[in-house]
Amino acid sequence: MKQRGFTLLELLVAVAIFALLGVGSYRLLASTISTRDAARTHDLALMQLQRTFTAMNRDLAQATARPIRDQYGDTVPALQLKDNNLELTRAGVPNPLKQVRSDLQRVSYQLNNKGELIRSSWQQLDRDRGVNPQQTILLTKIKTMTLKAYNPTGSASPEWPVAQNYNKPPVDTLPRSVEIVLNVEPWGEVRRIFALPQQLENEQKSATQ
Repeated sequence: MKQRGFTLLELLVAVAIFALLGVGSYRLLASTISTRDAARTHDLALMQLQRTFTAMNRDLAQATARPIRDQYGDTVPALQLKDNNLELTRAGVPNPLKQVRSDLQRVSYQLNNKGELIRSSWQQLDRDRGVNPQQTILLTKIKTMTLKAYNPTGSASPEWPVAQNYNKPPVDTLPRSVEIVLNVEPWGEVRRIFALPQQLENEQKSATQ
């Protein structure tokens, strides 16, 4: 019995079909990998943004009216907002090792020229010369950042404390809230307002008296 094999045309058609299947499988795999990578990048960016707001909320929720002295001996307000830099004294710092130290801490938030939001912290409130803070990069890819402080009447100001009637502003007062507006990739403009519970509590006490 005579056996019949594939003709050249049939082989070419089979190779072309396998080639098309291979190209289709590769495109599907590449699309799946691209979607996975985009989702991972999106999730990491969202987690970074959430961690930033959590850190700021934790610090501002523990803000306390304790001014400090800088390395030159000058008095710095308990909470200072100037040139889009935020610096404050916070309480409630954990001390798991039961060290002999205060539970207060000085922290600051500043945007550097690389578009990174830096959180700096000092364990010692009144600073000595040559003492460097511990710094953490909280958020990257920031185009612009705007900070504002709201007083008890609801008025916003890019600086705190605010001088009244040309008098030197008090250094031991806190605003009612602090607003941050970020233009950050890939989210665009993000706005968040952090209330200072201590200030709100003082207002409530004054209203009941």
